[in-house]
Amino acid sequence: MKSLLSLNTLIVAAGIGLGCGTPLQAQASQGKPVTAQEITLGASQYGPMKQSQGAQYTVDPALNAYVKRIGLKLAQASEFPNLPYDFTVINNGEMNAWALPGGKIAINRGLLAELGDEAQLASVLAHEISHVTKRHSARLQKKAQGASLLGALIGIGVGLKAPQYQDLAMQGFNVAAYGAQANYSRDYELQADSAGMKMMAASGYDPMAAVELQEIFLRQSQNSRSNALGQLFASHPPSKERISANRLTAATLSKGGMRGKAEYQNATSQLYRDKQAYQYLKDSMLAYSAKNYQQALRLSESAIALQPRETLFWEMKGQILSKQERFKDSIPAFDRAVNANPQFYRPLALRGLAYKSLGQWQQAESSLLASQQMLPTQTASYHLGELALRKNDRTAARQYFTNAAQGGGELGQAAQRQLQDMQYAY
Repeated sequence: MKSLLSLNTLIVAAGIGLGCGTPLQAQASQGKPVTAQEITLGASQYGPMKQSQGAQYTVDPALNAYVKRIGLKLAQASEFPNLPYDFTVINNGEMNAWALPGGKIAINRGLLAELGDEAQLASVLAHEISHVTKRHSARLQKKAQGASLLGALIGIGVGLKAPQYQDLAMQGFNVAAYGAQANYSRDYELQADSAGMKMMAASGYDPMAAVELQEIFLRQSQNSRSNALGQLFASHPPSKERISANRLTAATLSKGGMRGKAEYQNATSQLYRDKQAYQYLKDSMLAYSAKNYQQALRLSESAIALQPRETLFWEMKGQILSKQERFKDSIPAFDRAVNANPQFYRPLALRGLAYKSLGQWQQAESSLLASQQMLPTQTASYHLGELALRKNDRTAARQYFTNAAQGGGELGQAAQRQLQDMQYAY
């Protein structure tokens, strides 16, 4: 049976107008302390969110340390400097950043590649910190808990919205896909812009960088021909109004703050050196979606030759080989992907499916279980159910199929049929 990896992404995020989800109806609480409940919720969802978006960028650990240092510096100038803040770089090529209640903040590799200096990075992070301190996502707590997010079957967020995973996409979005529902409030975005710029100035950065950031986003929204970016900007539109408002705010703040261009170029130098490698990955994705698998394979190998430490390149190679039913050849590629980032669930899940296709049941179960521990998915649940049936462990199989059925779509229907067959077998 063709495997289906769920795209049922759980997003409880606030952001910079490009992919972070502040709900329109949420109640801002300026000056009111962030609650312990918010901190707990954000912390509990931080791991799944990172996994679903692509996991932490691992090729250059120094870049994560740099972003974290800048974020913590800004947080000390915020309304609530003592929150358990954390900042991470997500291995995702989209221009995006997001924040969870209580201070868990992420920025994508793709957005870092578009920025020009440390002040622009500071404008992104200060905006996200402001969404946290202004409690723009506080109202979402109740909605999230009502949907039992902590116990829900979390689907896989492919990251990059990669076309090579279209055949793995989920068929139904029936488990709280907040990322698609959470549109921005104009007032919240302007409020986070203003508070963030004041935070930047207090930290010694030039607040005009926040104006430049919105200008970058506006140009991208006008020039982009990408369907993914088009949908993103439609939900979270940058605007001339925000640019004008930010200019007015900047005029009230101290001039001539730090730009940090040399520091930023040094910190992101690995990203720029790998630019061609990531372009090969994008081209490989396009070839894959056009079913030109040999070209896709060559392009993935070109990416690997330039940067063998990138898990996405090895994962892409393994996925192409699996698509060609060259499962035995795909295993070493998935092994390299797992070794490059042992804390990312997706190569483990894909390797488990390849082992299962080879009839190597124990290895399949081990990989799928390891992926489930990082991020529960409909796919892993279903295939673990089939493996449990092989061992005649009907109790475990029933639970796995029940979980998979919750995801809906084609694979959810298959899980329902498995449950019915098990019932009739008694």
